[in-house]
Parts: sequence; structure tokens; C-alpha cells
Amino acid sequence: MVRAQGGFIIDMQTTMMGRSALQSPRFYRTLSRTLVALTAIGLVGSIGCRRFWNELKARQLIREAKEFYQKEDYADACPRYEQALQLMPDNLNLKRSLAYCYMAWYKPLDPSPENQALVDKAAQLFKEIMALQPNNRQVQEDLMTLYLNANRYTDAIDLLQQQLQSNPNDPNLLKNVASLYVKANQYDAAFDWYEKWGTVQRDTAEPWYIIGSLAWQKVYCAPARCLDPTLSNEARGEYIRRGIEALQKAVQIDPEHAEAYAYLNLLYREKAKWVDASDPAKHQEDLQLADQYRDKAQQLVEARKKRKAEGPTVSSSQ
Repeated sequence: MVRAQGGFIIDMQTTMMGRSALQSPRFYRTLSRTLVALTAIGLVGSIGCRRFWNELKARQLIREAKEFYQKEDYADACPRYEQALQLMPDNLNLKRSLAYCYMAWYKPLDPSPENQALVDKAAQLFKEIMALQPNNRQVQEDLMTLYLNANRYTDAIDLLQQQLQSNPNDPNLLKNVASLYVKANQYDAAFDWYEKWGTVQRDTAEPWYIIGSLAWQKVYCAPARCLDPTLSNEARGEYIRRGIEALQKAVQIDPEHAEAYAYLNLLYREKAKWVDASDPAKHQEDLQLADQYRDKAQQLVEARKKRKAEGPTVSSSQ
């Protein structure tokens, strides 16, 4: 025992033991863990606080954006949604709201790059949502609407073909792809897809009738109306052949399909004009068949009118 200045008694053995503990590796390991833990607690608290303020600021921006959106002031609404999304980048509802804002801001008749960029931005947001929610039908429909409003038929077709990968025999999807090819003025591809629809759904005449009616629209050419005046005679003849074959399938499936017979009449007249004009015998045969199909269509239309006028038949058992 040693008496130190000031009257305190110092136990030298205890002091030496304390110094030894302070110098031990175990002490420094414990101290290091403690400092790391305290730092982590502070960091988590800082992150949590930052996240809270970011969300608070984002909510304010969203409220302002909604007010501008309701006033149809999209030039002020969309930037606020953008700022909010920077603060809450994982919020899917916010991404969807911003995509809707871009869609509303887009002007269909404006070809400027700035206007077209709105479509790209909205599409990208919808795709990001679909990547996380691949079965979200509403978002798929929103993206399809976006493409159709912007006349982006190729993008719309790609979207439908992605859906076909999981359901390749869906007749509605096949029909929609075909109709989009028509909008894109790609008739050959449209016919291929209508045929796929007809192959899958064998009990309906509709796809074959559509091919026939489109074939006539493609080949018919008169001074007052000509869809494609640059079409070669060879190509015109191929459309006529394909249209007649499709319409014959349509009336085989539905013998009372008056409209199919009517288009057979029209296509045989085009055949006489473009394909068999130099062969008098075939030319005359085409016109005779056209007359027969015309008469058949008229008979079916009259029969339909008569049934409609008579009303539903009443069963004798009632």
C-alpha cells in the first residue's frame, strides 16, 4: 500500500492489474466491437431519419402533382412526380402515376422528339413495373393503350407476342396481333396471323372472312377508290387467290354467311379484271361465278330479314 499525495491510498497490485487489462488484446477487441456497434446505431438512425424526410418531401410533391394533374397542367405535374420518384425510387404506385402523367401530356399529332420521348418514358416505367409484377394485366393493358395511342404498332405487336409465349393458342391474342399488322399496313403478316387464329379456333368462319374482305380491299382499284395503285398484277393476283381460298373456307364452316358470299362475288370480279382478262373463257367463268355468289348472298340476306320480321318461333310444347 502506498499513500499518494492528497491522502488517497493506492493499491499498486490493483493498479498493475488494471494496466495489464488495458493493454490486453481482448480489451481492444471488445472496444472495437463497441465502437462499431455505436457507429452502426448512429448510421441506422441517420438513414432512418433521411428516409423519413425523403418520404415526407415526396408526399408533398405528390400532392402538388395531383393538383396540377387535375387542372390538366401536365407540364407542372410530371416534373413533381419525377422529383418524388427520385426520393422514393422503389414506389411502384408512384411510377405508375408518373407514367399516366406522361400519357396525358403526350399529344398524338405532335411528331416532335420531345413529345415522342414522353411515350418512351411512360413505356419504360410500365416495363419496370411489369418486371416486378409480370402478371399485372392492368399494367399490360396500360402499355398497350400507350402504344396504340402513339401508333407504335410494332411495339404493340412485340408486347402481344411476349404474352403469346405463355399462351400460344389464345385466339384473342392471335386475332389482336393480326389486326395490328393490318393497322401497320402489313397485310401478308396479317393474313398469316388470321390463318393461325383460324387453325386454332376451327369452328369460327370469322378469321377466313376477314382475310377475304381485306384481300378485296387490297386489290380493288378504281378511279374513285384505290387502296394501293402501285400493287403489281402478280401481287394483286396472289391476294385474290388467297382471299378466295379463305372465303371458301368461311362458307364451308358457316354456309349461311351472307357476307362471305358477297365478297366471293367481289373477288371473282377482280379476278376477271386482273388475272383472267387475257383469257376470254376464264374471264367469263369468273363473272358467272361472281353472279352465283352475289345471288346466294342476296338470298341469305332476304332469309335473314324474314326470320327477323317473323320473330322467334314458339315451341309447340308451350
